[in-house]
Amino acid sequence: MIYKLLDCGNKKKVEQYGPYKLVRPCPQALWDIQYPEYWNDIDAEFARTRSEKGDWTQYKKLPTTWNMEGKADLIWKIEPNDFGNVGVFTEHWMYSTMLTEFFDKQGKVLNLFSYTGSSCLELVRAGFKVTVLDSSKNAMTDYATNLDLNKLSRDGQRLILEDAYKFIAREIRRESKYSSIMVDAPSFGRGTKGEVFNIEDDLVKIISNCKEILEPDGRMIITLHSPRFTLAILEILIGTMFKGKKVEAQEILNPCESGMKLPSGFLVKIY
Repeated sequence: MIYKLLDCGNKKKVEQYGPYKLVRPCPQALWDIQYPEYWNDIDAEFARTRSEKGDWTQYKKLPTTWNMEGKADLIWKIEPNDFGNVGVFTEHWMYSTMLTEFFDKQGKVLNLFSYTGSSCLELVRAGFKVTVLDSSKNAMTDYATNLDLNKLSRDGQRLILEDAYKFIAREIRRESKYSSIMVDAPSFGRGTKGEVFNIEDDLVKIISNCKEILEPDGRMIITLHSPRFTLAILEILIGTMFKGKKVEAQEILNPCESGMKLPSGFLVKIY
């Protein structure tokens, strides 16, 4: 069975992950629920009980993990955790196909904060050489699992478990260059040794560092999900950092079966 974003409202969203229907927090969904029938027969619901973590209430017994078909017929491992994540960020599917035309297939792609590959498995399947980096061991393990589930070769691929800043600093010293860079900047994150990433303090720094290893005619994609930013702020900020390049910022809208379009972050293209 496949993935469906069914409906959103009352600061929640309901999604079909293969055979299971899950409800999770969605602070931006301030409006009322549109189709109450989509909220029937829920299998599990997540509620945040601490600043970062929470608990799942299972109305029906769920397996620890299961596989699900997503966009472009790709298969994903689903594994709900105590952060409320399930193993895939489906908002990345709103632009992932576009990347196969936006990036140079003959060059090297760097994907920072890659998580389990939501944004780049289509690139791998299309034959791109992708270096994925994340500081989470579980994310890297599940990324490898998703490659295997889709029978995608690891030839030309690199999977790196490391803090993003340390990796980029080393690549700068090596004078490494990438034709394409993807940065899915988290609002908050921790490195392999507890290093803290806070988007309000570190977004400019991480983009500046990436600029050092981007080829002169290279292209970048930046995605982020912090409500502190707006399209205008992003276009002005990134435009001043990449003078001479075109910068386009747009909102990521994830369509629901109910007809709603759920705002799910921002996408910035630099080319």
